[in-house]
Amino acid sequence: MTTLGLLSALATRGIDVLADLRAALPEKSTGHRELAASIGFDPFRLKRLLRCAERLFGTVEGDVDVESRDKAVAIARELKLSLDTVMQIDKRSGQLNNVEIREYYRLDFTRAAAAYDFEGLDTYMRTKVKELNRTDEPPQHLRAHVSRNPDIRGMKHLQVTGPANMIDDLVAPLTVRAAEIAKAHEDYTRDRCVGQALAERLAHGAEGPLDDVDKLRYQPALIVTAQDIVEYSPRFAATSNGSVLTPGQFVEALLADTGWVLVYDEHNTPTDLLPIHNPRLATEEQRIAMILDNPICAWPGCPRPAHAGQAHHLVARKNGGATTMENMVMTCKEHNAANDDDRQGLNGHLERDDGSGAVYRHPPSPHAPPEFNLAFPTALAGRAYSGYRQRE
Repeated sequence: MTTLGLLSALATRGIDVLADLRAALPEKSTGHRELAASIGFDPFRLKRLLRCAERLFGTVEGDVDVESRDKAVAIARELKLSLDTVMQIDKRSGQLNNVEIREYYRLDFTRAAAAYDFEGLDTYMRTKVKELNRTDEPPQHLRAHVSRNPDIRGMKHLQVTGPANMIDDLVAPLTVRAAEIAKAHEDYTRDRCVGQALAERLAHGAEGPLDDVDKLRYQPALIVTAQDIVEYSPRFAATSNGSVLTPGQFVEALLADTGWVLVYDEHNTPTDLLPIHNPRLATEEQRIAMILDNPICAWPGCPRPAHAGQAHHLVARKNGGATTMENMVMTCKEHNAANDDDRQGLNGHLERDDGSGAVYRHPPSPHAPPEFNLAFPTALAGRAYSGYRQRE
C-alpha cells in the first residue's frame, strides 16, 4: 500500500482498521506490546486502539445496548469515518456518567458526524456530554493511579480522580498548608508547596489522628474589623422587606456556616469572638420534606409551586430563628421578601398554628382572622393526608 493509500485508509476506513486490529489480537489487549514491536508502533497508542476495538466488536458484558452499538458501527462504515473521528466518538461517549446510555449516544454522535467536520462534531459532543452529566452524578468515589515505572527523569506520577466536591474537600486543607509553606519558602513553586503539604498529610495520617491544634489550623475563620462593619453594613444590612440588621446580626447572616468571626476595634484590639453555629440555608433533605409537607407557597392565595420557591424562616434568623423544620416553610421568592419579619409592616407575616401545625398568614391588624392558603394543591399535601388518616 502506498503512503497516500495508507493515509486514505486512516481517513475513510477507521472502523475497518479497528476491526482488523482486533482480528490480529482477539483476546483484548494481551500481547499488545509484542504486536506493537512487530509493526513498529507506539504500544500505548496501540493499547488505546485495541480497547476501542474491544468496545465496538468485543463480547458484551452487563447491560450494554448492543443494538445501538452495532448500528453505530454500520453508520460509521457507511459514512467512511476516519480513525480519529471513531476514536473521538468513543472517548466522548465513554465520558458519560450514566453507563447505560453510552451506546445510545455513541449512535447519536456517529449520526451527527454526517453534519459536522471533526472540530464541529467534538464541540457538539462536549456540549451534549456536559448537559447530560448535569443530571447524572458521577460515581461518588475517588480513584488513584500510580505509575508503575519511573519516567525518563526518574519521576513517578500519582493521579487522583473523583467528583469535584470530593476533590475540593481533599484539596482544601492542602491549599491552606501550601500557603504557609509558600510564606516560609518564597523560592518554592506552587506545585512544590502543594506537594510538600500532601507529603506531610500522608505522613501525619500514618502516625495517627490529627491533634486538636492541627484540626484548628484548618477550621474556617474570618476576621472583620469594626471599620469594615461601619463602611459596609449600610450597603448590605437593608433586607428585601426594608428591615435593618444590627452589625452583629449582619455579620452572622452574611457569614453563616463559616465557623468563627473575630472582631477588632479601631485600636486593633480583639473585641468579640462570634461563633457562627446556626446554619442559614435549609439542607436538601429539609427542602424535600417541606415540599412534601405543602406543595405550593404557604402565602394565602399564591399558587406558585414550592419546588421553585425558597425556604422561609417563620421567626427570622436575625431574631434568633433556627434553621429547623418547625421554623421553616416553603414560599415563593416574592412572598418570602414580602413577609414582615419585624411584625411591624403592612404585609403581615406567616406563623405556624400550634394545634394543627399548619402555616397561616397573620394579617397586620390584630383583630383580623388568620388566613390560610386553601388552594386545591394543599389538599394533596403530606400534612393534610396525615390528618385525613388520623380522622378515619
